[in-house]
Amino acid sequence: MALPKLLIRTLKPYIILLSVGMLYLAYQQFNESEKRAYQQSFANLSTASKLVSAQVEAAVSKLYLLSESEDIEHFESSAQQILKHSENLADVLYVNQSSDYFYSAAKGHIDPNKIANMVWKPLDNFDGHVFVSSVYPSYSGAWAVAVRYQFNRDEEVWIEFDLIAATEGLSGLTTLKQGYVYVVDRTTGRLIFHPDLKRIGSLSVSYHGGIDELVNNKQGFGTHEYYYQSNYKISVFDAENPYNWVYISGTDRADILATSYQLSLSAVVIASLLLLAVAVNYLTIQLNHALAKLNMASGTTDFKQQLRLIMDRFCYHGGVQFCLYDKDFGHFSTLDYHGNQNIVLTDEKLASCFTADTISFIEKKYADPLAKKLKVDGRHYAIPLFDKSGLIGVIYMKALFPTYRSLLRIIRDYSQVSLSNLLLNKKLISKDVMTQLDNKMTLRAAIEQHTERENTYLAIIDIDHFKRINDTYGHQFGDAVILHTADVMHKCFPKPSAISLARFGGEEFCILFHANDEQDAFDQCEILRQLIEKATMCADDQMVNFSISVGVTNVKENQNSTVGRADKAYIKQKDLGVIK
Repeated sequence: MALPKLLIRTLKPYIILLSVGMLYLAYQQFNESEKRAYQQSFANLSTASKLVSAQVEAAVSKLYLLSESEDIEHFESSAQQILKHSENLADVLYVNQSSDYFYSAAKGHIDPNKIANMVWKPLDNFDGHVFVSSVYPSYSGAWAVAVRYQFNRDEEVWIEFDLIAATEGLSGLTTLKQGYVYVVDRTTGRLIFHPDLKRIGSLSVSYHGGIDELVNNKQGFGTHEYYYQSNYKISVFDAENPYNWVYISGTDRADILATSYQLSLSAVVIASLLLLAVAVNYLTIQLNHALAKLNMASGTTDFKQQLRLIMDRFCYHGGVQFCLYDKDFGHFSTLDYHGNQNIVLTDEKLASCFTADTISFIEKKYADPLAKKLKVDGRHYAIPLFDKSGLIGVIYMKALFPTYRSLLRIIRDYSQVSLSNLLLNKKLISKDVMTQLDNKMTLRAAIEQHTERENTYLAIIDIDHFKRINDTYGHQFGDAVILHTADVMHKCFPKPSAISLARFGGEEFCILFHANDEQDAFDQCEILRQLIEKATMCADDQMVNFSISVGVTNVKENQNSTVGRADKAYIKQKDLGVIK
């Protein structure tokens, strides 16, 4: 199987399968990352819970030690030693509830009014004499949590935690790259521990985003997803602890996606390529559908309109100009809405400057004479159209910035073929099949266009005794006589002096041409007549001569009148044997 055919057959299924496979792998990796995020979160909750419990239990043991102090001096000395060796503790207090006596190892005597109201939660595993507080603003202004031991009815000792220092112990517990662990006080809804130290003591948005409802509904452990600051977040919570706290760990879904970015990025790239292929396929179908209308154009005017519609739909431009080129006369012509051709420039040298398969993007100062004549006054594309015989047209498209040349090439190629077929069809309709001279319809149209123009003449030519030539030497020889006459007409009346060389009937011809005056017109026709009479043709080893009769008249009034007067001059010449 040929490689191009194999690629055409397999490329699209391969891209589709590759895209589906990459998307599936990316989805699987995303699920795996999500699963790993939950696993890490659960593990972090367990670790955080153990770390906090260890700190509380260590504090309780210190409370027992402090409760055995003999007096306030002994208490102060022991408390100072504890604070010195425990970075996560902020203060140690002795409290006598009956006398409202508060003594701080860090501050000394404290006004009871400066002690914030707090809610105490008894720790059941310590015989009901040990309590942990809700988060509160301490007398120093910082947020704190305290553990107290009531060793008799009126006396208590408190240890106040430095939440900033305590948080540093949990900062190493991360989920994937951006996730972290934090702890919320159920009583107040405020943060006890958080990696962002500024947020300690503030209300937890995440907790109040739905986790509080789950906890209040007796769900002590589970997962929750919520939306916060333009991010979807996943979280795991654990409220099953004796401190009335809620441990929460989680991360953003963007973090999960980031951990699977390699396959995800590959999947996005492949999907983008697939989308690009679909877009290119769509554009190709639409462009082919639009270009197909060029082949159905009924004439050059319709062709121009369809071409303009295509340019408007597929190209950003500031205007489109279309010119036909007549290689016989060197004319560049525009078309109006009625199909009339208007010659704007005659320049064969300019036509020779255009080359096939070349699309030029031209600055204003380098515009060619035709572009200037058409007032294409900015940067533009010059797109020449060719057939096998040479230049047949030019498209000018104003464009501030370059566009896709491949698109312009496709439009140019379709336009060349369509215009070539259109002109060829027009030529077949307007030409005599045998001689390739203009037919009667084309001649009459040319006469109509040159009515009342000075120095324009019409000659009617008839081959003398053509029926006898056919009967004597055969129709094949008669055809040769007709072709020879047409060939001599071309030599005697070359363009552009000749406007139209036509076969008017079987053996009858017409020439519409320019001459300096009436005598010059007669002289040109006399040269033609003499050349034909002097010519010798061979038929069945016989040398045969033939002659013609010519009638000449100037073009005026209308084509019927002109043809009639030329016909009368021809008949008169037949009778007299001279050109009239």
